[in-house]
Amino acid sequence: MTLLTTSQSSRDSTDELHRHVVQALGASVVRHSDLAQKPLELDLRFPLPSKLRAYVYNATVPPGGRATGEHKIQLIVPGQARGERGNFDHSGGRMPLLIGYQNEMDVFVVWDAFLYEDFAYSRNVQVKAETIFEAFAGKIGKQTRHLGNDQTEIVLAARSPQLGQLLIERYNLILTRLAGNAR
Repeated sequence: MTLLTTSQSSRDSTDELHRHVVQALGASVVRHSDLAQKPLELDLRFPLPSKLRAYVYNATVPPGGRATGEHKIQLIVPGQARGERGNFDHSGGRMPLLIGYQNEMDVFVVWDAFLYEDFAYSRNVQVKAETIFEAFAGKIGKQTRHLGNDQTEIVLAARSPQLGQLLIERYNLILTRLAGNAR
């Protein structure tokens, strides 16, 4: 497989990003919303979280200003205009999920959506190259990020065949963090 450089890399459409998620989850998907509409709502079979609302973005390597190979996504939610603050939709018993997809390596990156509230239009969220490469090598990549608000986030990454496992791990990390805050 040849990895494309930043100038050659392509960005997937919303429909394509959502299709990657649904295909990676395969028979675990009971129902999904229209692939052309963001966010993607998923009803999944046990042991996966049952009701998700996935915000899926292209994970890209922009030129300049970043550590070599660092990937980023840019947070923009439906209806958010330039200069407006954004939030993920937590309604209807659905857990918001923040996903980046690196299409050249078929790697999904999952951040903790609960840690991103009231964010600026097109806010950048990053993952180190090492985490992407660990996932590309067939492992579940893990990275600890220290956020500016005294919170720590564990970013997870994996290839398509491991997306279900990745979602279970993300869900367990969220529950562990919430249980720790409840004490």
